[in-house]
Amino acid sequence: MAMEENKSRLAYTFYMLTLFLCGAVLFLIGFFPASYSVAEQENSVPIDRPTTLHGEKLEPPPPSYNSYILFLIDALRDDFPNESTMPVAYNKACMKLSLHVDIPTVTMPRLKSITTGTLSNFIDIALNVGHTEQVEDSLLHRLKQRNAVVSFAGDHTWVHLFPTEFTRKAANNDSFYVNDFYEGDKNVTNALESELEKKDWTLLILHYLGLDHIGHVEGHDSPKVNHKLKEMDKAVKKILDHKNMDNYLLMLTGDHGMADGGGHGGNTAAETTVPLYLYSNNCSKYTTSTKRYNQIDLTPTLALLLSVEIPTISIGCLIPEMLQTLSLEHQMYAYFYNAHHLLNKARVKFGHESVRRSDYYVWYQNATLLHKELLRPLRSGDGSSASKVHYENAKLNYLRVAREISGQLSESLVKFDYGLIAVGLALTTATSLHIVLSVLFLDIATEQLHLGRLKLGQLLLSLVVGIILNIVGHMLDQLIISTMLQSLLLVLPIVASVYLTIDVAQALIKIALPPLYSRRLKLSIPLPLSLLACFAIRTLSLGSSSFIEFEYKTWYYLGNTLILLIALKTLRRRITKANVELDGRHLHKIASACLWQQRKIFVVLLLLTLMRYLHRLTSIKSTLMLFALLLFWARLRKFTDTPQAIFNGIAFMLVYSFRGLNGQVHFFVLPQYLAARFVLPVLVLFWCCLALVFVLGYRTALPQQHSSHSLLDGQGPRSNLLKLLQTNLTCSFMLVALLHKVQNIVLLPTLLITLDETYKLCEAYGTTARKFSVRLVHVYKIIMTIFVARMFFFYQGNSNSLSTIDLTPGYIGQTSYNPILVGFFVTLNTYSAEIHSFLYLIVHTLRADLRNVGIIQMLPSYAKAADSMVAPLYAALVMLPAAFYLCLMVGFRYHLFIYSVFSPKVLYDCYTVLVFYFVFLSTSLYFKLFKQDA
Repeated sequence: MAMEENKSRLAYTFYMLTLFLCGAVLFLIGFFPASYSVAEQENSVPIDRPTTLHGEKLEPPPPSYNSYILFLIDALRDDFPNESTMPVAYNKACMKLSLHVDIPTVTMPRLKSITTGTLSNFIDIALNVGHTEQVEDSLLHRLKQRNAVVSFAGDHTWVHLFPTEFTRKAANNDSFYVNDFYEGDKNVTNALESELEKKDWTLLILHYLGLDHIGHVEGHDSPKVNHKLKEMDKAVKKILDHKNMDNYLLMLTGDHGMADGGGHGGNTAAETTVPLYLYSNNCSKYTTSTKRYNQIDLTPTLALLLSVEIPTISIGCLIPEMLQTLSLEHQMYAYFYNAHHLLNKARVKFGHESVRRSDYYVWYQNATLLHKELLRPLRSGDGSSASKVHYENAKLNYLRVAREISGQLSESLVKFDYGLIAVGLALTTATSLHIVLSVLFLDIATEQLHLGRLKLGQLLLSLVVGIILNIVGHMLDQLIISTMLQSLLLVLPIVASVYLTIDVAQALIKIALPPLYSRRLKLSIPLPLSLLACFAIRTLSLGSSSFIEFEYKTWYYLGNTLILLIALKTLRRRITKANVELDGRHLHKIASACLWQQRKIFVVLLLLTLMRYLHRLTSIKSTLMLFALLLFWARLRKFTDTPQAIFNGIAFMLVYSFRGLNGQVHFFVLPQYLAARFVLPVLVLFWCCLALVFVLGYRTALPQQHSSHSLLDGQGPRSNLLKLLQTNLTCSFMLVALLHKVQNIVLLPTLLITLDETYKLCEAYGTTARKFSVRLVHVYKIIMTIFVARMFFFYQGNSNSLSTIDLTPGYIGQTSYNPILVGFFVTLNTYSAEIHSFLYLIVHTLRADLRNVGIIQMLPSYAKAADSMVAPLYAALVMLPAAFYLCLMVGFRYHLFIYSVFSPKVLYDCYTVLVFYFVFLSTSLYFKLFKQDA
């Protein structure tokens, strides 16, 4: 009967997690629509270029150059090009400008901004791997309409965005393979040399990826960065010195910058500022400038220079410095055309009456009147001072109009689907509260609160209410769904939200109004004030952007404080108890003995402090890695048999050899070509050792399935379930040792030591209480596990910025890009502490019997709480802060830092729940299949 109840608890937790993730997905879709679906009809914005101004005929400028080259270096931050790194590119540039890059600073949305002139959605950072086809208007579409030849070489993201717009293309098929520093770029340079010999192309796009890959793998300060920049400098020189380049414009820039750690995706100045160097065979027409423009300003400027229409969805302004080669008349036309285009978009977006009452409409009228007066002097070549004053005034007004409207249109692009947001919030909040109440009132959740039962009447009521809400939402245009199937599917989460909300409301009424019932409902598990206070402080701190940016400090402080607080409370209880037994004699000896008993926890606190400074230990990283692997092997020894331990040790030796062959730690001095040959065999041997550990663990466990062993019979961990989980934990730790950075490997044994000693401290604290409670020990262990896991997540170098995600582990041992393997390895590396802390807690709960702290027998078994209480409570504590943060996101949706600070954090939190979901699911399957004796 108990076993069936435990299985039902696991199933209930699984359903709650599934519903929570469904709600989170709906929320993210509503908060970050896949594309900005502005309310205006873009086809109502005039496409053709204006040809008249107050009755005067206007002539659009012809193409300014015969050839245009967009030389794009991925992750080229503004301070990379200089006289030493790129001497030719730096010294021969006609003009050096800077561009501000909007977030998210990843490739696909940046390419959209460059070609369309509009902002990308933040969720495009998730779509960066998937590549959605660019269906909106763009410069490439306009060039194709004019039958212009457009050639491309480089990142295959361009081909996915524009599958039919290129006349010739040479795309790198493995653009996401970050271990390729040189081969892909050589292919681009070869394509460049081939295109330079041809004279038929109008636009040539080159996208080099090597610099970005070096940053991801080795960081921004790698010596290879300078070598790569010199390689790019040679490619620029090839273009400048080629005989066929007679009337050209070469634009050297980056799609985004590079953070100090080598990644990107965040909002630091190094990631959001890129150079724009201009080259032409007539530099005399350019004047120097140090101004910074927006990346979206490239689109309308290039449209004018190419003599094509500005893309309809463009909201960019012009870069005046790039128009200096045009005549004054054509420059004035360019300013007029861009302002006219943006004004038409404003009329469609905000309404004609609103635009007519605006200040920028007055500026626009003044500019057009001055422009009309200037046409005759400009065409006749009149360079009088009066004409120059009128020209500058008209130009200034056109630019003011463009900047004002561009800013307003940028803000108006922020669109939220409040219907999906409401459904998502309702579902995530209801599931979080439901599972929290179910755990807090564990003993009476099913019988009295009816939280675990499916009630048919309530389900039918929820179905009716859900259908009505769905219909009303569509009638009020609060639910904007494109297909009937999606509308029908949306009923399911609405019904689930209503059902769970009714459940939660009924439970809260029963809890809040005890006089209506026979006896007061009491909590089934104790809630220690200190733990609740720390957890509440952490949750409430999510409302501050500074606390989110520096969240690691919160966890370092709260985690260490909580351990120290429990240690001091335990020490006081031990001293008090011993002092009473000895009638107050030898107090100093008692205190010394009790303090010595807890010496290990103070060593742990010292270790946790040292872990903050791992990045400073590069000078001893070889010694540190050897020591860490040896200590790690010793800590894992208790989970393995002797044959497993032997292969585990060999695997760790191979991990060190792999790092040594890559030059990351001290190793035998080998020629580079010979070291490269040994890398693959070393990795193959490592995988063989890992497979042997896995097979040996399962071989010794599965044949015992027919027998029954008590988990608390003193014969050690013979349970099939326990053996299998220990094997899985060991193999996972072995793989993470391969994936981790050299300096981070020491975190693995430190994590095990911290968890071990923290659990012992929790047991000692529970047993020194006046009234012992097994569930109190569980609560302390669960919350401490969460705190320790989060501390080690940040010790590893992670943060709430997407730029700190380490992609290098995803490509270890791979020769091509495999999105599934890359995603799995990167997730396992990034969330190593979160994953293994939970698994270790389950294994520890199954192994422990509390005899070491004086508890001989207890009913129900301590180990049985692994699936009946530990997993559900852990899930509740993971879900609750995420649900709270989703609510905060709605309140902060217009916050200045909503996309730079709050949005990356919500992605991290939701992905944390997703990772836990899969870990919980795999663990639950083992409980269902093999738990026969626990």
